[in-house]
Amino acid sequence: MRRIYFIILALVLVFLSFNLGIRAGGSYPPADLFETAMAAISSEEPAGELADENNYEEVEEVETEEVVEEDDPEPDLRRLNMIVAGDITAHVPQIEQAKVGEDEYDFTPSFEIIKSYLQEGDITVGDLETAQAGPEIRSVAWGVTGYTGFPEFNAPQELSEALKQAGFNAMTMANNHTLDRGYDGLMTSLAHVRNLDIKTFGAYKSREERDTPTIIEHDGIEIAFIGYTYGLNGIPIPDGHEYCVNYVPEFEDITPVIEDIQAAREYGADLVAVFPHWGSMYVSEPQPQRLREVASRMAAAGADLIMGGHPHYIQPLEWFFNETEDGKERASLAIYSLGNFLSNQHYPHNPSPFVEYGALLDIDLTKNKDTGQAWISDVDYEITWVHRGWRHRILPLSDVFAASPENYNLNQSEVEELETWYHKNVEVLEKYGYSTDKTRAMEISDLLYERAHDNY
Repeated sequence: MRRIYFIILALVLVFLSFNLGIRAGGSYPPADLFETAMAAISSEEPAGELADENNYEEVEEVETEEVVEEDDPEPDLRRLNMIVAGDITAHVPQIEQAKVGEDEYDFTPSFEIIKSYLQEGDITVGDLETAQAGPEIRSVAWGVTGYTGFPEFNAPQELSEALKQAGFNAMTMANNHTLDRGYDGLMTSLAHVRNLDIKTFGAYKSREERDTPTIIEHDGIEIAFIGYTYGLNGIPIPDGHEYCVNYVPEFEDITPVIEDIQAAREYGADLVAVFPHWGSMYVSEPQPQRLREVASRMAAAGADLIMGGHPHYIQPLEWFFNETEDGKERASLAIYSLGNFLSNQHYPHNPSPFVEYGALLDIDLTKNKDTGQAWISDVDYEITWVHRGWRHRILPLSDVFAASPENYNLNQSEVEELETWYHKNVEVLEKYGYSTDKTRAMEISDLLYERAHDNY
């Protein structure tokens, strides 16, 4: 194509110069012009600007240069995983079993298998239902020292060390055993647990600390933790130290809880988790039933998670749905009792085998950093069982059922018994329509994801 172009151009020039030469009386065509034309016709590279191939290629490159488009921006969505366990106690058989030397204890075998679950959490929280006061401080009711189980719990501090090693980084300290070793015992317990870099809530060292919301932050998501107990086993809170434990008798007047939820929201918490220690022991539903209405009020006030303890049985999960300020729907989740995570309670010493099981919740939370909105984006649960005959190891039952019984120091008949009680606990958890309403809660979550992407 380029050759044809130069041939035509050369012929035109020859023709023009021929006519000009005739009119001007000069030679025709001029010698230099004739050489240029002949070079073009014979495919030789012409000299001068007309045949500057480099210039031609540069123009061609500019014309064909592609424009690289930037990727579409994505919303800034942050995610946090929370693992929630139930009551953690150490009875005398556990303390004796953990003793490995003079004043030395090792509770780590209890968490050997379950720790892989616990360590998945960005925040892993439980209910520490025993003092960590050391052996010297005397108990309030019985006046005893040393390490004790029921009715006044005081475990070796190695228990908290094992909990930390297993993955726990937060503990509610508000329960009916908070003051088993008195005010001094509580202060010592708080100091020890906190020195392990475990965040505590529900019990406090000062009024200022009590009135400042306990916030745990991870990757830009801030969660407020609030703990309350229904009672203190008749032990009075010392005068002048009313701040030391959050106490609402039988959860009849929950005004302080509502105020704390609202204060946490005003303080800037993205989500609020309330840990009520409440209800009747050894029953599979909340008793009194009015606790369902109490949980509903907490959710309406702004609680996203309501994680109950004290009955020592697993109790139902329940969703609550409320409107946000912009008229959209918000989902909150309650579990009335998580059951026992670690204890020596068992049947027939207790009324039912239900006392041997706990629910371990796995909760995903999401925040849209662009709008500040945060929500529950997924929930799952595992049912656990304490193998008293194997150093009180806590076993995740789904893993037990997927393996050979020998792997967990069990026989086939024991596994079949565990399967029976596993299904009974699932029925309890589902009694208030957990899975059906979870579909609705996840639709809310999906809609929030869609809105976040629509803004981009």
